[in-house]
Amino acid sequence: MNRILLVFFISCLIFSCAKIVTPSGGAKDSLPPSMVKSFPMLNSTNFSDKEIEIVFDEFVVLENPLQKVLISPQISPSPEIIADLKTIKIKGLDSLKQNTTYIIDFADAIKDYNEGNRLSGFSFAFSTGENIDTMWYEGRVLDAFNLTPIANKFVLLYSNFDTSYMRSHTADYLTRTDSNGVFRFHNLVEKGYKLLVLDDKNQNKIYDLPNEGIGFSNKILTPYAFDSTAREKLLKHNFYYTDFVEQTSDSLTQTPKKIITDSLFTINKYEKDTVAYYKGGYQLVFKDTLSMNDFSALLINNADTLKVGFEKKNDTLYSLNYTLQPSNQYEIIIEKNSITNIYSQSNRAFKHKFYYSSEKDYGTLIINLKDSVSSFESCCVFYLYDMAGKLVREEKTKKGQEQVSFKNLKEGTYKVKLAIDENCNEQWDKLNFELQQESEKVLIFGKQIMVKRGWIVEQEWNILQ
Repeated sequence: MNRILLVFFISCLIFSCAKIVTPSGGAKDSLPPSMVKSFPMLNSTNFSDKEIEIVFDEFVVLENPLQKVLISPQISPSPEIIADLKTIKIKGLDSLKQNTTYIIDFADAIKDYNEGNRLSGFSFAFSTGENIDTMWYEGRVLDAFNLTPIANKFVLLYSNFDTSYMRSHTADYLTRTDSNGVFRFHNLVEKGYKLLVLDDKNQNKIYDLPNEGIGFSNKILTPYAFDSTAREKLLKHNFYYTDFVEQTSDSLTQTPKKIITDSLFTINKYEKDTVAYYKGGYQLVFKDTLSMNDFSALLINNADTLKVGFEKKNDTLYSLNYTLQPSNQYEIIIEKNSITNIYSQSNRAFKHKFYYSSEKDYGTLIINLKDSVSSFESCCVFYLYDMAGKLVREEKTKKGQEQVSFKNLKEGTYKVKLAIDENCNEQWDKLNFELQQESEKVLIFGKQIMVKRGWIVEQEWNILQ
């Protein structure tokens, strides 16, 4: 009996010692997986196998390989890409072209199994010929109007420059922009390319839908050998993207704001100002012609109540026949059924409080153009924004005009940008791919501008710098 118990105790001890447990303590793993070897080797030549294996130093998983992993030039049918323990396998490489360099761009699809640390920017290149291509091209994609980075959009390179071809065929090379709008191509053939940025709505990697946002360069791009100045070159290669979805904010034109107050009429505000400054007095705009030339209302100013009249200016516009005093608070009262239109419709009772301000309540911003706009023979459209990004004012300049003014501004801090209006149609024009016309260039003034009440602020802008 004792011998049996001894054997049982030793067996438990052995199996207890053999149990695999996760080590406790120590620093948390924060490093991404690292490649230790591959079959074939990275940048190998004369590749003729049907499968590639890439081995890492820890267990790895693949996240959305169908969406994230890009192969250039594209292979049809697409190979199978899987993670197997510490190995990434690319299977089904049955239709590779001869004497061609291929790049498998994994983006951030590879991550370790335990902590989920991502291996960003990893790619694998190989060649089916005796040589491997080595040229680079890097750049950055920005919104054509806001100049903000455009993330997660396809960037395509075509060696065939025909626009019909580019709209019906896949590209020679493709990649994606990162969170900063930056893209990188490597292992390119040394030849000229046209570049296309694409928001691929139908995921076929071809610009073939009218609502797909795009950007492009009408110039032929030349790749270069990678060297220590490559990062500096990146800053010089900006490309501009336009989203063709209808804009709902940061609009390019300022729609006059009107306060709907009655089924018959609206209050007509000073069209280019969002503050309570009424140019030319107080006016009412009616939807239909009235059956009267004038009508009465009550005007309250502090403790005084006056009976005032509105006079007809045209069929639908009536103006208050009273001289309002600047920097005063008023209230207009129109009694029920005191106004009728030609359809015998009457108004509801109406009250409206407003502040009639003077020009002294506002500031003025003047932008002096250091280099004459005529230097590049173009008109300009200037846009003034408040710090919330809301468009406050829009002003146009003609060729050779060296100053633009924004008057009657509320006290506050503003930002200014301009569009170089090359065709002088008084608006910013988006790109036209079929005509190979890029979006009109937009510039942003390099600092915020503080405007104070009653002040005239002048700023100098060297546009051509």
